[in-house]
Amino acid sequence: GDQGAEGTPGGDGWYIENVLEELDSPLEWFFDPVDHLLYFVNNGTQPPYPENQFVAVTNKVIFSLSGSQSHPVRNFTLRGVTVRDTAYTYMDPHGIPSGGDWALERQGGIFLQGTENVVIELCSLWQMDGNGIMISGYNRYATVNMSDIAWTGDTAIAAWGITDDYKNPKQGVYGTDGNYPRYTQILGNTIHEVGLYEKQSTFFMQAKTAETTIRGNAMFNGARAGINFNDGFGGGDELSWNIIFNTCRESGDHGPFNSWDREPFVTDVRTGKPSIYMQWRHIHHNWLIANYESQEAVDNDDGSAYYKTHHNYMALSGNGMKNDFGGHDNHHYENIYAFVGRGFSICRQLPGHIDYFYNNTVIMESTGDYGNWDCKEDDAAPVLHDNKILTKSGTAKMCGKPLPEWVKEGHDRGTTEGVWPSTDEIIKMGKGLFGM
Repeated sequence: GDQGAEGTPGGDGWYIENVLEELDSPLEWFFDPVDHLLYFVNNGTQPPYPENQFVAVTNKVIFSLSGSQSHPVRNFTLRGVTVRDTAYTYMDPHGIPSGGDWALERQGGIFLQGTENVVIELCSLWQMDGNGIMISGYNRYATVNMSDIAWTGDTAIAAWGITDDYKNPKQGVYGTDGNYPRYTQILGNTIHEVGLYEKQSTFFMQAKTAETTIRGNAMFNGARAGINFNDGFGGGDELSWNIIFNTCRESGDHGPFNSWDREPFVTDVRTGKPSIYMQWRHIHHNWLIANYESQEAVDNDDGSAYYKTHHNYMALSGNGMKNDFGGHDNHHYENIYAFVGRGFSICRQLPGHIDYFYNNTVIMESTGDYGNWDCKEDDAAPVLHDNKILTKSGTAKMCGKPLPEWVKEGHDRGTTEGVWPSTDEIIKMGKGLFGM
């Protein structure tokens, strides 16, 4: 099908496995269920080593900590353990976590539900053919720290809450009962080689989850988006001091970070009282490379709102900042965008919910408009000022006018144009951003 939650009305790609005639590449295998024979193509010119073993795994969950909101599992630490070789789950029942494009199975090699203060640290998760870690429903202060997660069939770490209303006790709009992951911490991990089987997968995905901290991780080599926030539930999340690259290697669109916000939720995260407004999310001091088929380093899709993205180094994006389909309250400042198509592309906002783009350095590949918007100067226009626009020729435009002329007319106070910096200058700029 198409993206996980969308499906397709027509035919699409098919995958066929366990066909003897297709056994033509190293490491492929075929099992004959009648004669109980295993055929295997060795990766090399010599016969397989006699001590090699073939193991047919059937377990999809290795560790399960399952309590409830009223009787949670508390203060459990899994330290220095290797967890590996779970069975694939891509044909298991999936659910739609919330209003993004994703579908997901609510399970993982390590499964947490109804827990408080669970710590997974200094562990190795290897060849989990489904999700690596699933943080489901009520969880508080779950921490994944200084661990290595690699070669997962699906998403490495997922957090997925449960909401309520009078019609549907799992898919409603009300999150005020607290049955969702909160204060989750993903700290100092290496997460790589993700999405071997299910391509709508990511290093970390959250839906109906709030106040997550993702800090100091190295994430690379994934099939689709690096990190996915599937909705605008609660907010208060922080994504900081990470390096994320080599995403969208087997898909297009998105990039190191992707978000959606198509569906309203009621939580008490922002003010302590029920509200559909989420707390601001902060994306700062990250090194984000939008290579392969990525579209943006930070891709705020479909109504995404209340983001402050600042002090990041972002390279190779189509746009530095993006908002579309009703997105609003998106602030980008003090960022470096290296070799991007343009500084920003945004949709029309409403008064009181405008976007901000200021104090950024844009190393732009074209000499056209450094921003794409409707160019209507009214109380719904974005706030633009003090940006440095650097192009190969040293010239840029805004709203079809040469940039100096645009600024002289009273727009975009303090914004300047100039020529591309040298490689050494770009490296120096990046180091300065991170205090190096």
